[in-house]
Amino acid sequence: MPRNLWRSFIHPVMAYFRRRRFAKLLRLEPNLLSERILDLGGSVHFWEKVGIDPAKHDITLLNIAADGQSTNKKGEDVSSKIVLYDGVTIPWPEGYFDWVLCNSVIEHVQPEQRQRFCSEIHRVGRRCVVQTPAFAFPIEPHFVMPFVHWLPRRAGRRMARFGLWAMLRRREKADIERYFDEVNLLRLKEFKAYFPTAEIATEWFGFLPKSYTAIERKA
Repeated sequence: MPRNLWRSFIHPVMAYFRRRRFAKLLRLEPNLLSERILDLGGSVHFWEKVGIDPAKHDITLLNIAADGQSTNKKGEDVSSKIVLYDGVTIPWPEGYFDWVLCNSVIEHVQPEQRQRFCSEIHRVGRRCVVQTPAFAFPIEPHFVMPFVHWLPRRAGRRMARFGLWAMLRRREKADIERYFDEVNLLRLKEFKAYFPTAEIATEWFGFLPKSYTAIERKA
């Protein structure tokens, strides 16, 4: 029952925002899918949720783990689209991709490694779109819990076990704490500092900023 609730409620809500966000990007860049794309930290499932089959486009998925995503929902083999990497150096030369897309990944990169992460995005991509959840939004999206990310880290780590992510999936305490240590949401000022020449778009939920997206096009 908890697993079904997660799939029937949480996943559709997340998918809704992803589809809306991607549709807006396509309105801004209507030729996007005809170009060479690197999806950094992406997955087959993400593209399927926004209604696109990555096998039909020049899309490469770069991730630290395949997580069993070698087939699409049709059962077709898409393993040739997936490249594993060490989480540090993107294994392509400068300017190889027309676009680097990165959705809800940078907050999983430890703060001391983020500058290198962003430098790699700028190095291999002529243009990039990087999205991250907003620290200012009161619901922490990974744990589906209010205010836990606003608490001191030690207190938030203890409270994370009471979020929907932990409770609905019946996670072990060690797994919850490890995941909490991995996720550090960015404030808008921090995010802008990594993409100083980018256009920063804010996604709003009512009067609250839900996420930030940096759109950068090199001259």
